[in-house]
Amino acid sequence: MAAAALLLGLALLAPRAAGAGMGACYDGAGRPQRCLPVFENAAFGRLAEASHTCGHPPEDFCPHVGAQGAGAQCQRCDAADPERHHNASYLTDFHSQDDSTWWQSPSMAFGVQYPTSVNITLRLGKAYEITYVRLKFHTSRPESFAIYKRSRAGGPWEPYQYYSASCRKTYGKAEGQYLRPGEDERAAFCTSEFSDISPLSGGNVAFSTLEGRPSAYNFEESPVLQEWVTSTELLISLDRLNTFGDDIFKDPKVLQSYYYAVSDFSVGGRCKCNGHASECGPDEEGQLACRCQHNTTGPDCERCLPFFQDRPWARGTAEAANECLPCNCSGHSEECIFDRELFRTSGHGGRCLHCRDHTAGPHCERCQENFYRWNPQMPCQPCDCHPAGSLHLQCDDSGTCKCKPTVTGWKCDRCQPGFHSLSEGGCRPCTCNSAGSLGTCDPRSGRCPCKENVEGNLCDRCRPGTFNLQPHNPAGCSSCFCYGHSKACAAATQFRTHHILADFRQGADGWRAGSSGGPAHPARWSPGGLLLDPEDEEELRAPEKFLGDQRFSYGQPLTLTFRVPPGGAPLPVQLRLEGTGLALTLRHSSSSSPRDAGQQEEVQLRFQLQETSEDADPPLPPFHFQRLLANLTALRIRTSGWSPSPSGRVLLTEVRLTSAQPGLGPPASWVETCSCPSGYSGQFCESCAPGYKRETPLGGPYASCVPCICNQHGTCDPNTGICLCGHHTEGPSCERCLPGFYGNPFTGQADDCQPCPCPGQSACTTMPESGEVVCTHCPPGQRGEWFVPWGPASARALGVSPGFGVWQVRAGPA
Repeated sequence: MAAAALLLGLALLAPRAAGAGMGACYDGAGRPQRCLPVFENAAFGRLAEASHTCGHPPEDFCPHVGAQGAGAQCQRCDAADPERHHNASYLTDFHSQDDSTWWQSPSMAFGVQYPTSVNITLRLGKAYEITYVRLKFHTSRPESFAIYKRSRAGGPWEPYQYYSASCRKTYGKAEGQYLRPGEDERAAFCTSEFSDISPLSGGNVAFSTLEGRPSAYNFEESPVLQEWVTSTELLISLDRLNTFGDDIFKDPKVLQSYYYAVSDFSVGGRCKCNGHASECGPDEEGQLACRCQHNTTGPDCERCLPFFQDRPWARGTAEAANECLPCNCSGHSEECIFDRELFRTSGHGGRCLHCRDHTAGPHCERCQENFYRWNPQMPCQPCDCHPAGSLHLQCDDSGTCKCKPTVTGWKCDRCQPGFHSLSEGGCRPCTCNSAGSLGTCDPRSGRCPCKENVEGNLCDRCRPGTFNLQPHNPAGCSSCFCYGHSKACAAATQFRTHHILADFRQGADGWRAGSSGGPAHPARWSPGGLLLDPEDEEELRAPEKFLGDQRFSYGQPLTLTFRVPPGGAPLPVQLRLEGTGLALTLRHSSSSSPRDAGQQEEVQLRFQLQETSEDADPPLPPFHFQRLLANLTALRIRTSGWSPSPSGRVLLTEVRLTSAQPGLGPPASWVETCSCPSGYSGQFCESCAPGYKRETPLGGPYASCVPCICNQHGTCDPNTGICLCGHHTEGPSCERCLPGFYGNPFTGQADDCQPCPCPGQSACTTMPESGEVVCTHCPPGQRGEWFVPWGPASARALGVSPGFGVWQVRAGPA
């Protein structure tokens, strides 16, 4: 029975496949396969420990007759005598039938009997998968003993097998060695099979770990039995001696014949490596461990190496080596863990840790949040999405960020055209004044690019010295004219649009033609317009209604309408203006082309009467341009340089000059009203204010106004500057008293000049040295002597002013 159990265990723990090598973990092609350490006697050479050993103190023992090697009736056990000791080293040494050695416990004479147990402990050094445990007794086998095991170092002792002729009495278990289906296969059996007192010596006990276990034939798929056969330590508990019953008399010689003695303790099994190693040996710390293959590690190859966690660890079997597979971390990590849920969903359970190079994901297969790359071979780069301009900080695979409305740019870092000031809410719309700006606003500051004469963040107001913000004005605002006397003006009211028109329906309307600098003749007229011949190289000259003071046309269009044959175009055309000693040429600012090349159509050319249309660089300053218009002496349309029309004639059908005049109607906002400085008056500061005169007499409206110099005795003519004197004064500046008056007019008082105290109010003068008044034109027969003034009392009595008096004259000819 024992031999059969031993063979069963060996068969079940041996490799199933005949071709599977027990020592090779990889076949000839390098493919992994199950490998097993050699099957061995795990107890051989290992020192067992016994709780009780004879020889302490020396004692006699008396084997029963028939015991092998008994020799004399009684013998002596002395632990100190190498020839007479029987310590535990003899349990696991080389066993020889011819020269048997054994371990022996103290005899019953020393109290060795139930309930005192004698324990033998064998430490295997690491986990083994045990196939059998075999004990060969030097005496008769015990009546009751048990085998225990530990599955792990420091773990609890678990019963492996009970042997007893009194199972229930000694161990509280029913006798039996079989399990019913469904029962725990880790249960220890109790049997009386080896509990008889015979033979008196040399009896064997062989325990098969798998005998009676239903799953033994499916061992590789039974974790329960795999754990059941695993042991790190074995303990043999010798609990009750077999006797003939004569021990009850307590005869010392009888008691000395009963003791435990074991000549051999064998443990058949393999170093447990779970199919991933072919040998075991000391590790760096000197502890026994498997030499693991298949990317496994641990004393029993019971887990995968740290970076080989792509699938769950499993024992190697004959069908599958279950090699641990490396984690796929895309080269960005050397750390991973096994993730069961990830394995369930993807078939790959290695979740990478601490991904480098800004990667993330279970396999470091993608860029971490807010990073991107063009392709998997490229390093991850930061998205750098603008935190205020992007909807989120994650970009796409090209690095393009998703922008908020009104925001643009690869990184959403700038405003769309027409928006500015990027902030958390996106960008704000530009509010540039369309009339005053050259385009959209600066996307960062929101400032608008203003036309030349416009200012403000929104280009919504005219610069000082300009007025009338208009979209069609290239400069935005018109420069104040004010005859050069003021830089402050505004749009005038009470002016309406007026057109000066020549439509040539009834004739040439006063237009003349002639070569430049030559005599003029009436323009050639035909019904519908003035006939133009490009080969004549003549110019058209405007009549008087288009000339003179045309300041109200400044900044306004002069429109020429032509009728051209199919395929013809009246280009180029120049407009020549002359006046105030100035001359300039304008280029047209816009034109309209024929809508149908197959029919005769109208073409319009617009000339803006403004310095921005000049065909010169630099152009005339605005003031001088308006000064020219204020006295326009010539308006010429030059048609030289035309290409002859393929067919038909070119006609000038209309000339329209936009101007203004007082009245109600469509307002002419381009007419100015000036804020005049001191000394000037009029809507355009064209006049000198009362008390002021032209600095240059008769200098016209452009001349400066200066205060009149009349010594406070009158006002002056604003154009000539001549004073109109009062207070009995005269002279260009009222600088002297009228004849018959005397005094100092320069003090500026109304009574500066007093009547002369001379007969007939004749002329007088004041002596510079004395201040005496002397008559200079005495009546005939009189001559002046001395003036005797009356005192205040006399003056009051006579009803005259103080200072009056009488002349004392001498008789006789003067």
